[in-house]
Amino acid sequence: MSEKKIKNIFLSISIFILIVFLLSLEKVLYGLKLLWFKIISIDLRLISFNEFDFIIGLLILFVFVFISASFLIFYYNLFRWKFYEKLIDRLRNFNSEFLSGIVLLYLLIFLSVTASVISPDDPSFYKDIQLTKLLPPFTTMHYVRLKTSENFSNEKEKIEKILFENFIDERRIYFQQLEIENSKIKLIKEKSIEELPIENVETKDGLPEIYTKLFFLGTDEFGRDLLSRIIFGIRISLLIGVFSVLVSFLLGSVIGYSAGVIGGFVDNFLMRVVDFFLSFPVLFFVIFLIAFVGNSILLLVFVFGFSGWMYVARLARNESIACMKKEFVQTLILAGQTKFMIVFKHILPNTFAPILITLIFQFSNVVIAESALSFLGLGVQPPTPTLGGIIKTGYDYFSLATWISFSSALALIIIVLTFNLIGEGLKKSEAK
Repeated sequence: MSEKKIKNIFLSISIFILIVFLLSLEKVLYGLKLLWFKIISIDLRLISFNEFDFIIGLLILFVFVFISASFLIFYYNLFRWKFYEKLIDRLRNFNSEFLSGIVLLYLLIFLSVTASVISPDDPSFYKDIQLTKLLPPFTTMHYVRLKTSENFSNEKEKIEKILFENFIDERRIYFQQLEIENSKIKLIKEKSIEELPIENVETKDGLPEIYTKLFFLGTDEFGRDLLSRIIFGIRISLLIGVFSVLVSFLLGSVIGYSAGVIGGFVDNFLMRVVDFFLSFPVLFFVIFLIAFVGNSILLLVFVFGFSGWMYVARLARNESIACMKKEFVQTLILAGQTKFMIVFKHILPNTFAPILITLIFQFSNVVIAESALSFLGLGVQPPTPTLGGIIKTGYDYFSLATWISFSSALALIIIVLTFNLIGEGLKKSEAK
């Protein structure tokens, strides 16, 4: 791929990230205030999981923004960055499949690690279901906001309510038409009319202030923002995929390298264990465990990890046997170096490439399997958003809201395509 094409691709990515950052600017400012209050009050030990997730996402968002802004400076020749020159020069040596996969992976990582900051809404938040359910993409809804009567002890408490308890969003009242009579307003909805004193809502120049909410990808059956749910669904899929593949790699490599290096009875015994697990129906094993143990993200990670380690073990065994026959390994053995150090320092680095390719393709299979289980209701349970669960919702309302299935299925296809492209790219490079 030419240097110009690579630069244009990274330019598009940088502009996209900066636009997302600007759209999330209100949340970012609240997050910076919260972080400042946590630091000056030395309250970091009492931080909740939601706060930790948000602050980490905020810091990583600034890293992505810095990278994007610096690349724009480099692209328009305002400053010479040798790092980007070397990076682009190296990327030119990769094939188009690998480069396309890396670009998509970069975007997926950005969306998943910063999800709590950049998502338009809480993925489980809904309001005025009758008006907001099953809205098509790019629908705008008007609403007024109730004045708050709650007194906060400090600014930090108010920010925490806004960021983690939907304090502002809960005060929305959506409407189709608004009428003002004397000192009251009438909010006309689909099947009802709600009357409120005008002093109960936020006003501007004596009139109710009307806000507009844009649903980029529409809403689901409860009126929840579909874009927010898909972003968090991508995060769940990547989380389960990464840790499942890690479990498969650790277990499979230990067994495979042990069998290949030690050989003899240990090799025969371990390979028979591998054959037994390969003959066992994986789907039945997964459903059996979920039915009797229950389902959770942790369980799914271990189930998918334990169902895929056999392929890694076989490959690691074959590669280690081939590597043990090479002269430099035999020389190391005669020199008295332990087999553990030989595996760790020499065999693993020389045989890791084919194992990595296998793990990448296994990642795609894990993501598909997790989505299939969620579609069947056996995966991560609602209200936690998963791509498979969102596709199931779209299936139930397919005649009314086809965009729900299409948008979530597209996200799933992009994830699988990303890792398949990376795997194919690495396979071609390895073949050369």
